[in-house]
Amino acid sequence: MTGVAVLLVVISAFAHASWNLLAKRAGTPELANWWMATSGAVIMLPAGIVLLLLNVPSGTGWAFIGGTIGLHILYFFTLGRAYRYGELSIVYPVARGLGLTLIPVLGVVALNETVSAQASVGIGLIFTGIIAVGLTSRTGTGFSGGVRGLLSDKGVMFAIATGVLIGSYSVLDKRGVEHVTPVLYMFFLTAGGSLGTLALIHRGYSRAQFTGEFRAHWRTIVAGGMLQFLAYTLVLSALRLSQVSYVGPFRELAIGAGVVLGAIVLKEHLSRGRIAGASSVVGGAIIIAFAP
Repeated sequence: MTGVAVLLVVISAFAHASWNLLAKRAGTPELANWWMATSGAVIMLPAGIVLLLLNVPSGTGWAFIGGTIGLHILYFFTLGRAYRYGELSIVYPVARGLGLTLIPVLGVVALNETVSAQASVGIGLIFTGIIAVGLTSRTGTGFSGGVRGLLSDKGVMFAIATGVLIGSYSVLDKRGVEHVTPVLYMFFLTAGGSLGTLALIHRGYSRAQFTGEFRAHWRTIVAGGMLQFLAYTLVLSALRLSQVSYVGPFRELAIGAGVVLGAIVLKEHLSRGRIAGASSVVGGAIIIAFAP
């Protein structure tokens, strides 16, 4: 990775962990997550219009935009449900860690990228860390049913689905930003994802719940929306400079921040297993990011 790409992804990692924290702290995380995406699209609308007028995407570019919107609609939905049922310090590492594990694999299969032996060690550490974090319960004592208990936990299952989507859209977006500038790509992604997610969740909440969430937490929502937009725009920019098999893993340094913020700000319990698991994920991310 180039020095510029590293800097972009480091800033993105902190922004990403921060907006996830804000979403979890909101009254209804699923609604807050939707409002954040919507506010980001509204705030960036003028920039989106200008960029569209200056450089209209090609047919191929529009195809990638449509594809990433579809994947992100599912991503926003599963992430919101994961935070609805699970803790930040479990959901965040499982979702991000699994996505990180899949990105190099998909990069090799779909983009013909190469993954060195050193990177393979990092992937193994990440997988181990995911299991360690996921097998800790909300009280930090572990699921009584082991793996069966893990798979029966709704928060963990939605986090796993989120991780699969992260791996998928990361590889798609590596190609997408070759045809569309990152800010415009992110604008359409956010706007389209917001509308699509609304279609999925609107039946589960009343209009009063939607408006009430915004009135009660509008400052958090606007801040989270800007952090959300910034975080992935920086990643899209880094993807134009380096291969996805390295950019994707490196950005998961935010996993450590997510676990720490969950403990300090949300007062979530941190067992030794959860700390060790998160540390393994971060260590694996660093190994992959700097592998040849």
